[in-house]
Amino acid sequence: MATGSLNKVQIEVFAWLTKMVGGDGSGKVFFDVTFTPGQTLETVVRSMSQGHPELHRALWDPDSGQLGASVELIINDVFMGIEHTMETPVSDGDRITLLPAWDGG
Repeated sequence: MATGSLNKVQIEVFAWLTKMVGGDGSGKVFFDVTFTPGQTLETVVRSMSQGHPELHRALWDPDSGQLGASVELIINDVFMGIEHTMETPVSDGDRITLLPAWDGG
């Protein structure tokens, strides 16, 4: 754990979501986000997305205020819902990936 009162996670924005954070719609864009101990996955991701209005609209359902269905969250290579919920406290050094949900047939 980092010393001091702030810790850091890396948020990776992937594929077409990169257009919403200044990328070209392909590849990955990385953000280092600082947080205070005790913050949850939801508070860290919501805080980061508020600085990127298009991404914020893509992530959060306007009616419920909850994470929408168009983006999957992966925390340290594990899809959310397997070991993590939006209320899971983040830890120093965690890696959070925002992956567009894919439809197919």
